[in-house]
Amino acid sequence: MNRRILLTVLAMVPLLLSGCASTGAVDNSKIGKLATSLGMSTEQAQAGVGAMLKLSQARLDAAEYAKIAAVVPRADEYMALAGRLGAYQGAVPTAAGLSGAFDKLGITPEQASKFVPAVTDYVSKAADPGVGMVLANSLK
Repeated sequence: MNRRILLTVLAMVPLLLSGCASTGAVDNSKIGKLATSLGMSTEQAQAGVGAMLKLSQARLDAAEYAKIAAVVPRADEYMALAGRLGAYQGAVPTAAGLSGAFDKLGITPEQASKFVPAVTDYVSKAADPGVGMVLANSLK
C-alpha cells in the first residue's frame, strides 16, 4: 500500500511540473493534482502550503522568502486560508508547529511525509534548486 502511494506521488511530480516552464508558479490545478494523489482535499493542500510558507516566512529574511513567494503567487491567500482553518495563530515558528498545523488541517503524518517533499521539489524546479533548498531547510 505504501509503495503504491509513493509511486503515485512520484508519478504526479511530472504532472505538477507540467507548465512549470511556462508559468513558473504554483497554481490551484497543480495543488489539486497533488492533493488528489495524496487523498486530501484541495483546500487541505492549499492550507498545507500556506502553513509551510508561514513557517518559512517566520524563519527566513525577507529577500530569501520573496524568492519562494515568487513561485507561489497566491502565498498570502494560502497562509490566510491556513489561519482561517485554525492551522495556526500568529507564527508557525518551529517544525513541531508545522506538524501541529498539518494535524489541525487533517493532514496525516503519512500524507505530510509525502506532501512536504513534493512541494519543496516543485519549488526547486520552478525557481532553482537553491530556492528549493532554502525552503526545505526552513522547514526543519
